[in-house]
Amino acid sequence: MAREPFNLIVTHYPGYDNYSVARHQLTEALERYEIVDTSQSIMLLLVDNPYRAVEVLKERIPRDTPILRIIPVDAVVDVYVERIGPVARDVLYRKSSSSTETFMLRVDGRLYRRSDGDVVRLHTSEAIEYIASFIDRPVNLKNPNWIIYVKVVKLYRTTELASITVARPDQIVSFARGR
Repeated sequence: MAREPFNLIVTHYPGYDNYSVARHQLTEALERYEIVDTSQSIMLLLVDNPYRAVEVLKERIPRDTPILRIIPVDAVVDVYVERIGPVARDVLYRKSSSSTETFMLRVDGRLYRRSDGDVVRLHTSEAIEYIASFIDRPVNLKNPNWIIYVKVVKLYRTTELASITVARPDQIVSFARGR
């Protein structure tokens, strides 16, 4: 299996001071990590185990942190729903033990579909519907067993990529809303 270019996303409040504090907190909490890229309010990291890193950071990051969210990443693909759908399905089926477990799908960013030689930008609801069509599991928007979270990020400020996370709801950390 090929190594992903990053496997953990950390978002923080804007500004260099907030970036510096967030980076210091990551250094204090994690034994090993590599910052692959940064842009406005986002750090793309490579760690040994992104889900273990989330657990460690949940315990060690103080409440007054500039960090907003910590998102483990299972796969990174291009921004076309034709690629995202099968990968999201495969990751969910690998992690989920039962066909009765529920999921919800969230998309953060612009996704596209190839159509008759053209590239068509999709509305978020169209992208969600298209990706969900690959998954034969029940949907539950209020209390899902799994969240499939697709976030579009720019790598090295030029290449748009879609990160795919298939996680239990408590495995995506949001400090903005509390823990």
